[in-house]
Amino acid sequence: MIEIKKAFQKLTEDELNQLLDTPVWMALLAAHVGDGKVSEDERAEAVKLAHLRTFTSQKSLREFYALVDQRFETRFDLLLKRVPKKHEDSVVFIEAQVKRGHALLLKVDPDLAIDMEDSLESFYKHVFNADKSFFQYFALPIFSARLDKHSKYDFDEGGD
Repeated sequence: MIEIKKAFQKLTEDELNQLLDTPVWMALLAAHVGDGKVSEDERAEAVKLAHLRTFTSQKSLREFYALVDQRFETRFDLLLKRVPKKHEDSVVFIEAQVKRGHALLLKVDPDLAIDMEDSLESFYKHVFNADKSFFQYFALPIFSARLDKHSKYDFDEGGD
């Protein structure tokens, strides 16, 4: 396992804080991309996921996520207040913060950086899907399949 102090030794304190905020920015980006808002479900899922990552992530990242978890909820609420209200502006602003965090991976142990990239991508996807309802996952596909089956129209793209 990579020792966290050694892995981050090239980072200044401000850079380390920016890197520790990166999962927060990923969660905010995932929440804002679709509708420009952070739902309570998205927030709760992000907070829960940050905690779960302290013991479910790769061993090389557990210490990192332990540091993230200690501050995640507070930082989430604080950073959310800094996000512009206009949807287009909020996405651009959050993407810039994510890019800043991503750029710091060049200063981190290369093996850890690869693990972090994969983990952050997974973090984003998990929060992005947090606001999907039961209806979207289960009822809608069943309902759509029934409509297709009983429809008098042919929806095949290739059909003449």
